[in-house]
Amino acid sequence: MRTISRQTGGYVWGIACVLALPGMATAQGGTLHLATESYPPFNFETPDGELDGISVRVMNQLLEETGIEAEIRLLPWSRAYAEAQSNPDTCVFSTTRTPEREELFEWVGPLVENQWHAYALEGSDVAAQSLDDLHDYRVGGYRDDAVALYVEARGIEVDTAPNDRLNARKLAADRIEVWVSGEHLAPWYARLEEIGELRSLFAFNDTVMSLACHPDTDRARLGRLQAALDAMREDGRYAAIVSDVLERNGDAND
Repeated sequence: MRTISRQTGGYVWGIACVLALPGMATAQGGTLHLATESYPPFNFETPDGELDGISVRVMNQLLEETGIEAEIRLLPWSRAYAEAQSNPDTCVFSTTRTPEREELFEWVGPLVENQWHAYALEGSDVAAQSLDDLHDYRVGGYRDDAVALYVEARGIEVDTAPNDRLNARKLAADRIEVWVSGEHLAPWYARLEEIGELRSLFAFNDTVMSLACHPDTDRARLGRLQAALDAMREDGRYAAIVSDVLERNGDAND
C-alpha cells in the first residue's frame, strides 16, 4: 500500500509516502520514519507530486526487499536533520557522512557519492583555484548543508540560503560570485532557473551520502537494510538505478 499526504511548512510542503507489505507491520517493531530533502538528482519531487531520485529509488527497493514498513516525507533539510537527531526510529537521507556527524547517528550506506565543487557563471572573471582563493569573493551556499559548513570551517564567509536553488538566482543577480555545491545539484538548479552555463572552478571534496538514523533505531532492521544495499551494489541493480535517473533527467555533467 502506498499513500500520499501533504502538509504545508517550510519552503516546501511535505510529502508522506507509506510503503508496506501484507502482514508485516507489527512484527517489524512499527513504522520507520524517514525524511528526505529536495536535493536532485538524489531526492526530489516530480511535477506530478511524486518522490523520485537515486536515493529515493534505492530506499524504496531496500524497504520492499526487507519487508520493513516505512513512511517517507519530503521536508526542509534543517527540520529533517533535527527530527533524526531527536526521535528514535527516525532517519534522514541522503546525509553526508562527516567525522563531525559520525557518532550522532547509526548509518546505512553509502546511498550515493557526491563531489563538491566551487562554481561560477561561465564567462565570469572569477579566477579561484582553491578554497584559500575564495576569501577574495562573495561565496554562496546552502544553510546547514555539509558543503557550506565545510567551507565555513576553513574560515571562509558563506552567504547561505534556505535552499540551494536560491543560490542559482543569487549567482545570476550578482549577489554572489561563487557557489559551493554538489557536482549534480548546482548544474541541475542552474538549468531549472535558466541562468546559463556554470563553470567549475575546482573540486574540493569527495563524499558519500547515507541514511542517518537516530542511535536508538532498531539495529537489526538497519542491518537488514545495509545487507540489502550491499547486494544491490554487488549485482548491478544500484548502477542501473543511477543510470536511469540521470538519463531521464539529464545528467548535469553531460
